[in-house]
Amino acid sequence: MGLLSDQICVVTGAGQGLGRAIALEMSREGATLALIERNEATLAEVAAEISAGGGRSTQHGLDVTDYEAFARAIDDVHARHGRIDVLVNNAAINPSTKSILDDTLEEWRRTIGINLEAVYVGSKLVAKVMTAQRSGRIIHISSIQGFASSGLCGSYNAAKGALIAYTKSMAVELAPFDILVNAVAPGFMVTPMSIVNGVDETATPEFVDWYIDRRKIPLGRSGLPEDVAGTVVFLASNYCRYMTGQLLVVDGGLTSTF
Repeated sequence: MGLLSDQICVVTGAGQGLGRAIALEMSREGATLALIERNEATLAEVAAEISAGGGRSTQHGLDVTDYEAFARAIDDVHARHGRIDVLVNNAAINPSTKSILDDTLEEWRRTIGINLEAVYVGSKLVAKVMTAQRSGRIIHISSIQGFASSGLCGSYNAAKGALIAYTKSMAVELAPFDILVNAVAPGFMVTPMSIVNGVDETATPEFVDWYIDRRKIPLGRSGLPEDVAGTVVFLASNYCRYMTGQLLVVDGGLTSTF
C-alpha cells in the first residue's frame, strides 16, 4: 500500500522476533530501514530479506547500551538521508524469571539498562533530529506486563511500565514540534523471548489449556510478531495523525477478561 513511502525508519532489536517483523513490514510499505541489532548474523539475515523483497536498509551492529556507538549510528542515518522519520524502540531482554528474593542488582541493572535507559538515549538522539525537521514518530514497544504483571520478572515489568508513563511525558514535551509518541503493549507472543529455560511458554500444556482451550485469550491463540508489526506501521503512517501519548494493546483480548 506504500503507507511509509520515502520514510526513514530506525528499528532497534531488528534481528529477530518483533523487531524483525516490524522492519520487514515497514519495508514492504516503502520505508528505508536503519536496522540496529547486536547480533550481526541475524542483522545480516534481516537485511538480506529486505533486499530480496526490493527494499532498502542499512545495518548497524551494536548493543544499544553502547551509547557512543548508538549515537554514531543515528548520526550516520541522518547524514545519509538528511532526516529520520520514525524510531521504533524495540530492543529488549527478559533474562530473569526470579523473584525479588532471588534476583541480583546486576540483573536488574542490565534489564533496566536495555529496556528503559537505552530507550531514553535513543529517543533523545532522534528527538534532536526530529525537532529540527519539526516532524517525526517515536514508538515504544512496551508490554502488558507493564500494567498487568504475572510476577517473577520484576525488572522487565518495571521497565515496561515506565515506558508507558514515559510515552505520555514525551508526547507532551514533543507535541509542539509535531512529533507523535505512542506505545504498543503486546500480550503473549511467539518469539524467541517466549522461550524460557529452553521451553516455549506459549506451547506448554498448561498454557494451551488455560489461555487457548479455555479462551483466557478470547481470540484463542498466542500473538505473532506480524500482529504487532501492523500496529506499528499504523502508528508510523499518516493514518495516525491526531493520536499521541497513547498505548495500543495487542493481546488477543487477554487483558479484557477476568
